[in-house]
Amino acid sequence: MSKASPLPVPALPSTTGLDLVELETFIAVATAESFSSAAQQLHVTQPTVTGRIQRLEAMLGAQLLKRTTRKVETTAQGALLLREATKTLAGLAQLVETMRQQARVSRRRVVIAATPTIAALRLPPIIQAYSARYPDVEVELLDLQYASVLAAIDEGRADVALLAYEGTDSAYRFQPLWSDDMLLVAPRGHPLAKKKSIGAEQLASVPLIVVDQYQAVRARISAALQQRGLTLPAAKVVGNLNTLLGMLEAGMGVTLLPRSVSGRGDVAKHARIEIEDVDLRRHFGILTLKRAKPGTATQSFSRFLRQEGLWQRS
Repeated sequence: MSKASPLPVPALPSTTGLDLVELETFIAVATAESFSSAAQQLHVTQPTVTGRIQRLEAMLGAQLLKRTTRKVETTAQGALLLREATKTLAGLAQLVETMRQQARVSRRRVVIAATPTIAALRLPPIIQAYSARYPDVEVELLDLQYASVLAAIDEGRADVALLAYEGTDSAYRFQPLWSDDMLLVAPRGHPLAKKKSIGAEQLASVPLIVVDQYQAVRARISAALQQRGLTLPAAKVVGNLNTLLGMLEAGMGVTLLPRSVSGRGDVAKHARIEIEDVDLRRHFGILTLKRAKPGTATQSFSRFLRQEGLWQRS
């Protein structure tokens, strides 16, 4: 297969040696109708102003200004340059101000992407504590599925992500903050509900309900069973934690949940069962894009997240 031809690079407009300082000086003289007034306005000497105008006229090959007994006037070509240069420099000044304003806003704003469980259960009290300490920083939380969190970081829609990172992509920087292992959670009345722990082999007969983001954990269990010549039954995969908890409440099957989640709220009334022989710890932390330059707000939020004991209290 032949390689596609590279896209042509668009030609950049040439200023043919125009100097912004000389243009600004010309606008000042033409507007004030005086070399001396322009010099005072620009905080330079009058000879400096004269020299700049002479260089501009020499470069353009045209007379731009003419002196009368009472004032300085533009020639026809000077009037044309004044109109177009004023419009162009005004647009450039507006662009610069817009970019500076955006930079100021970005320094006071941080966008966090997090997987649903972290977004719902872990981050709210931490964001509240951060906002109390830094009330001038706007914090936005994106509640996204695992793949969408990574996409938000890749596309620059989020500054920092909180998740259990399962990959090895060198484009990311991952700073672990805490670990949590997974338990089997069974509704009351289920045959496994009376057990405190089960071995990996016993899972070969247990169809699981799992949230999509826990598929990597299920894959670890499946790999452990394959080493023993066993196969893990097909799982019923749901999109979010609320759906899974509703199915658990209805007694529709057993599931995998982080230990920290399994002891919260209504989930705690179900049976929590240790899984032996398989390491099901997941490492949660801060994920950022290596090539991205973090703003002031992003840096302060990341430092806040790394505070010792913060996650144990949340």
